[in-house]
Amino acid sequence: MSTLDLSALPLPAVVETLDYETVLAGLRADLLRLYPPAAEVIGLESEPLNKLMQVAAYREVLIRARINDAARAVMLGWAVGTDLDNLAARYDLARLPDEDDESLRERVLMGYHALSAAGSSISWRLRARSVSVDVRKVDVWADRPGRVKVCLLARVAAHANDVTPDQAAVGRALFGDHPQALSQSMCWRVAVPGDAIVGQTEAALLAEDVRPLTVDVDVTAARVLPLAVVATLVHPPGPDGALLAASAAARVRALGARAAFRVDVTRAALIAALMGDGIRDVLLASPIADVPAGPGQVPVITSITVTPQARHD
Repeated sequence: MSTLDLSALPLPAVVETLDYETVLAGLRADLLRLYPPAAEVIGLESEPLNKLMQVAAYREVLIRARINDAARAVMLGWAVGTDLDNLAARYDLARLPDEDDESLRERVLMGYHALSAAGSSISWRLRARSVSVDVRKVDVWADRPGRVKVCLLARVAAHANDVTPDQAAVGRALFGDHPQALSQSMCWRVAVPGDAIVGQTEAALLAEDVRPLTVDVDVTAARVLPLAVVATLVHPPGPDGALLAASAAARVRALGARAAFRVDVTRAALIAALMGDGIRDVLLASPIADVPAGPGQVPVITSITVTPQARHD
């Protein structure tokens, strides 16, 4: 079961497009309809009547903008800040420390499935993600009748000296740089069984008002499948190979940013991302095969090496 993609919703009809000149023209038309002699002076920019209408038009645009903001404030796809906090309160959800609007909006959308004890996969995901903002993604499945597996892709802050280069690369690819990366040499790593965040989530899911009595719950950590992308871009002489390579690498990073549970990374998808204007062929050296992802598994692109190669026809 998946939640609705709010970004795919059209702009609500109640939110109108504002244009100052259109409002001002409407005011002038109304004035001329009610008082035709005004046509003799309405074209003079220095006419005080014009200044009054400009002020009126500007204030009307402000009022209409306020109405637009009020309409957005009660819609989940558009509400931000404290307006979003109040929408979340309908489902007994509060913003977690340091949680951004995007994360809270995702949890509110799951809230429809958590009005009772956990049961559906979305409900289990919501309960897990509500433990901490550091729980970024959750996978849920039943490995046997009566038992639910809850797998966490969570981040843990660590000192750079306490993690391996591979762990640091995975953490950077999934979570970006730690806010204290420069000042205190901190970085993110993926949580593993035994980390506090896993224990906290397990305790929350075993609570009496969350876990159905007949269900066993096994909380574990995600299995990351790191992969390196190595490719050669074949292009005709002339175009700047370095720019072509940089653009291709950026497209692969964008593909990697969508890393999620059970989302395979295929060679076809990588080649499609690497291809672009001015590129004739892509020679993908790594990975040598598709990287499939099963329950609890997340493929992660940890490094990208793109080499341009100019060739004549």
